[in-house]
Amino acid sequence: MDKTLVIYNRYACKGKFKYSIQDVEKGLKAEEIIADMVLTEYPEHAIDLVEKSVKEGYRQVIIVGGDGTINEAVNGLIQAQKKGYGKATLGVIQNGRGNDFAFGMKIPNELKEAISLIKKAQPIPMDVGYVKTNEKSRYFCNGAGIGFDSAINYRATMSHLTGFPSYFFGLIGSLIKDFKQYNAKISWADGETEMMILLLTTMNGTREGGGFLLAPDYDFQDGKLNAVLIGNGKPLHQLLPLIPRFFTGNLDHPDILRIKTPWLKAEFSTTGLYGQADGEIICSAGTEFYAEICPEKIDIISGLPFRK
Repeated sequence: MDKTLVIYNRYACKGKFKYSIQDVEKGLKAEEIIADMVLTEYPEHAIDLVEKSVKEGYRQVIIVGGDGTINEAVNGLIQAQKKGYGKATLGVIQNGRGNDFAFGMKIPNELKEAISLIKKAQPIPMDVGYVKTNEKSRYFCNGAGIGFDSAINYRATMSHLTGFPSYFFGLIGSLIKDFKQYNAKISWADGETEMMILLLTTMNGTREGGGFLLAPDYDFQDGKLNAVLIGNGKPLHQLLPLIPRFFTGNLDHPDILRIKTPWLKAEFSTTGLYGQADGEIICSAGTEFYAEICPEKIDIISGLPFRK
């Protein structure tokens, strides 16, 4: 029988998590899932824990946390593949702030249902993104961006709120402090342009920020990112009415540029842009942004219909 490791992030959701360690242990026992459990101790600890677990022969890793913890697990799984340690299946129990990745993967919010899915579901292969800025690089599973959306995420983490209210707090703060556009030279697989950018996001999943549907027609297996670009020098009063569209996924608008591409590159003529990958800040003074679908894939236990 393959060994299973459960990684529990006690700091997820700013410590206001929904399910305790005891809740998770009881739920796993009820489904007769035998697993070792370990707690994260510091930021990015899950990367090392996952890589080490695959090296030691674990073939299933269950993350109990939010998008940031899942991102760390994905980075650990890819690093393990690159070092020749093998592969492990990723399972998720939602216990975070935004839970955007779990939303896109149709992973139940309730503990019992999520564990039942892990118990019976067949893993499916999923694309993984890679993003690089002038400050940091990172693998991602849900989305990566630079500009206004990343500023929202940064300010959301600064609030004492959790869930979508924290992102709404970030939105209000960013409207006051970060609603700025920067000139960028942008290129992708079959095109290029130069425009003023307020927001640039490359999605592998469907939602970010706890409720912003930036890729309603996403496909996590098509080898392409769903890029969304907004700005083009338009004034605030023309861009603000676009915000409600992000909640509904109705992005068919001439001021919203959408691109499907395996890679995208942007170079900015100024500094000061925030960048994020799966909600984790990867730059605070970004001038360069590059994202692509990487060659490696991971196997995810999902509620979506099975596809090889």
